[in-house]
Amino acid sequence: MKPAMLLLSVLTLAACTPPPPPPPAPKPLPAGTIDGYYRGTSTRFQSDARDCPHPGLVNFTVQDRSFSYRLNGTQTVDVTITPAGIVSGAVGNFILTGDWNDTRLEGDVTSPSCALHFRALKKPAS
Repeated sequence: MKPAMLLLSVLTLAACTPPPPPPPAPKPLPAGTIDGYYRGTSTRFQSDARDCPHPGLVNFTVQDRSFSYRLNGTQTVDVTITPAGIVSGAVGNFILTGDWNDTRLEGDVTSPSCALHFRALKKPAS
């Protein structure tokens, strides 16, 4: 086959290749309203230091897609919630990550030596 014919054949095949699929749609926002009062519990799954936060009951009020998560008596993590329901915040060497789904906030608070998992449910307005 002549080089010109080979080039024409390659170009013809390339033109017939379908375009790549579109990127996936962003995660839809859960149905409920994020703002409100949440109560739940935390459990510790790593404790390599004496000053790790204690597990137990958690409660917080979400307002304008943000809340404060109390680590101990004086230290809190300022947390934000994206429109897609992604929960994140940090203070010092603690990082909070998680997600919101309709009436549930769940996530982990971790540092190099400590780790807690929390789950809190939205309480109905009274």
